[in-house]
Amino acid sequence: MTAINPLLRFFMGLMNLIYPNTGQARNTSNTISSDSAYVVNTIPQHPDSTMSAKPAVARNNAATTNSNNESTVAKTPEKTSPKKKNYDIPLTDASAQAKSIRLITGHTAETLPRGTFELTIQHRFGELSSGAENLYGIDNLSSMRIGFDYALGNRFTVGVGRSSMRATYNSYMKWRLWGNPQSKFSLTYLADAALDGRESSAWGVDPFFYSHRLAYTHQLIAAFQLGEKLVIGVSPTIVHFNLVDQTEYSNDIPVIQGYLRRSFGKKMAFTAEGSYVPQGIIANPVKTQPTVGFGFEYFTPRHAFQISLTNSRSLNEPYFLITDATSTSFSNFCLGFNLVRRW
Repeated sequence: MTAINPLLRFFMGLMNLIYPNTGQARNTSNTISSDSAYVVNTIPQHPDSTMSAKPAVARNNAATTNSNNESTVAKTPEKTSPKKKNYDIPLTDASAQAKSIRLITGHTAETLPRGTFELTIQHRFGELSSGAENLYGIDNLSSMRIGFDYALGNRFTVGVGRSSMRATYNSYMKWRLWGNPQSKFSLTYLADAALDGRESSAWGVDPFFYSHRLAYTHQLIAAFQLGEKLVIGVSPTIVHFNLVDQTEYSNDIPVIQGYLRRSFGKKMAFTAEGSYVPQGIIANPVKTQPTVGFGFEYFTPRHAFQISLTNSRSLNEPYFLITDATSTSFSNFCLGFNLVRRW
């Protein structure tokens, strides 16, 4: 046994000299065999297989990337900021209370959608009692008004206008305190300032101050939508005149105003409007008869056409609510219309 051991060691040394990496090759082959899929995709076996092997690697990498991305998206929820509701929809699709900011002469509880603009042209003709020779008042233009309205927000609208009667300029603001165009109940505050632009000589007052021209209206407009087609509004109102005959009248006069709209389909509606100065609250009210109006409306996506019969000639709140001498006799009514364009 002792003679064989040196011979065996000599033989092993000779093999190491002839095949110096035999042990490492065996280890490498073991390593490669443990990941054979990788060897197939990365080590070409034939010159022609080089082109076919690379796309396989690319496809495998793409699949791995896509699967990683999908898993990342699935695990990470998207963060989205809440969107503000857009109320600027076609008038034909608007709710019954949201179709117009005015009805016949007075305001509704509605405000314009944020960023929208309206142009309003209003006309009032002569009395029906003027007869057929004057086409029942159409030949006699009593008054007209042109107004511009703009929404600073969904709840806040401002406007200015000019009326031919009394050469009146007016400006107003409306603030929706409660509700939205789809609500069953809305509450809006209106503040209007009117300036009588007639010459100072027409007043018959000496001394005359510029502040005498001003009158103010404050309204709290509550609107109730009953079902999808009927809207009823009630407006407690205070009107203030800077100049009155103190021996006869009060500077501050309360008024109750109301309106109604009954829609028929998306494009048409019947309307009614009225106001009354309560008796017994102030001495000698200027007006003892109510202001009344009835109308018909037709809507397109951006237009409103409003035709009415009313016993009021003025188109500004202080005057049609308080100073217009009205009569409920049908012959005292006049034809009127409003043309509204929204952008």
